Amino acid sequence: MARRGEFYAGSQLLQGLVPVVGLPLDQLNFLVCQLLGLLLAVPFRLLLAPGKVGPQVRLVVELVLGLALAFFCFGHQVWYLVGQSLVSYLLMRFGGPKWSQLAVFIYCMAYLSLAHILRQFYDYGGYTLDITGPMMIQTQKLTSLAFACSDGLRDESQLSADQKAQRIRRVPDVLSFYSYMFYFHGIMVGPLAFYSDYMAFIEGTDVQQPPPASSDAANGYTDGVQSATAAPRDLKNVQATLKKLAVAAVCGVLMVTVPSRLCPPEGLLEEAFFEQTFIQRLLYVLVCTTVARQKYYFAWVLGETLNLAAGFGFNGFDSKGQPKWDLNENVSFWEVECATSLKTNIDGWNKKTLVWLRRVVYDRAPHHQTLAVFAVSAFWHGFYPGYYLTFGSAALFTIAARLVRRNVRPWFQTSEAKRQVYDAITFMFTRYANVYICFPFLTLELMSTLRIYASLFFWLHLLGIAAVVYFMFVAPSKRPSSRSQPVKQE
Repeated sequence: MARRGEFYAGSQLLQGLVPVVGLPLDQLNFLVCQLLGLLLAVPFRLLLAPGKVGPQVRLVVELVLGLALAFFCFGHQVWYLVGQSLVSYLLMRFGGPKWSQLAVFIYCMAYLSLAHILRQFYDYGGYTLDITGPMMIQTQKLTSLAFACSDGLRDESQLSADQKAQRIRRVPDVLSFYSYMFYFHGIMVGPLAFYSDYMAFIEGTDVQQPPPASSDAANGYTDGVQSATAAPRDLKNVQATLKKLAVAAVCGVLMVTVPSRLCPPEGLLEEAFFEQTFIQRLLYVLVCTTVARQKYYFAWVLGETLNLAAGFGFNGFDSKGQPKWDLNENVSFWEVECATSLKTNIDGWNKKTLVWLRRVVYDRAPHHQTLAVFAVSAFWHGFYPGYYLTFGSAALFTIAARLVRRNVRPWFQTSEAKRQVYDAITFMFTRYANVYICFPFLTLELMSTLRIYASLFFWLHLLGIAAVVYFMFVAPSKRPSSRSQPVKQE
């Protein structure tokens, strides 16, 4: 576990700094590219703003900088991104309107799957950064773009409100397409942005929405046009950027310092773990998986920071008329760490991927939408058995939690004290269900993961199965069954 591979293709320029900073070369290159992206994002926002240069200039600069950073970090592997995007573009451009989106989806998932298999062959169990990370984000971009182009040719009566908002009337030109694929503040780790949002940012139409009428003066606007002397949206942007940067720094420090000293992931596979008591094993899994999440928090929040620094992320106004800069928010710490329901917990993690799964899979699958979402999510991640144990368990627990909430929760809604008891119980179960589901992402292998589950007596699996059997077959609810709840909309 946590082994580093020998197939890294990125630049060797900083090899001499590896002993000094204490990071492997792949992680050092990634960090340097993100910091360079952050430094480039500020002048890009200030000097190449939509009012100062045209969209073509912004598109070219985004593409050139993105390619340069990607080549520095991943070397010749960048060509894999070009190959995946080129074939997909040709399918969108020349494929039939009735099947091109499905062809792009199948091709991208197959292409990504092949990359995952090759990675497992050359670096089994390793965590070396390679092109599969950006390729996962590009797969989301390509498939969502293909379906948006398909929706642009369909009759409006056949589209949902979200599909109408995201549809694209024609396939983008080559420059716009590749700028979207490689823009420099999203190429390394995302988070995913949808094409219509990206082009609104490039053209400057994303920030042209006027604030509520009651707050025009306070926001420095007259007749929907921002004044030259007041720029509260820019101020909010700077505040949001600095806040995200501070959070990323804290997560980075925790990522580097805590795991090696407190419950390292490697400890899950050591005999000392299995010699502990049941309670100690429960606590080890809880702390270990919680701490291991810091690397995801760090990467995602730093990615959000780059987008904000470049001016990308405006999402309208809140109920008080204040500008929101959360369009590209990918994780909600509160929902992940303090949720009282598994659905809320899942909705707070990798949020942009959830939106992608809803738009590309859930809204278009004719049957078994929830299972289809978990299946595609598992394939998108790769082929380690641990991924499938995670998503299989998540599907089981999601169904079980839904049944429990439907049948048990009403009994606790008769008084405030009972509601608080219910929330406390569901918080504890949700908190542990999260790490119980996710630790296979650390162990990866089938037998190692099953051995850990066996040492925990499969207790949550047994409770989940019992809940499903009881509420679906022994004492089914008398209420009309409702359709499964969709993945949360952005």
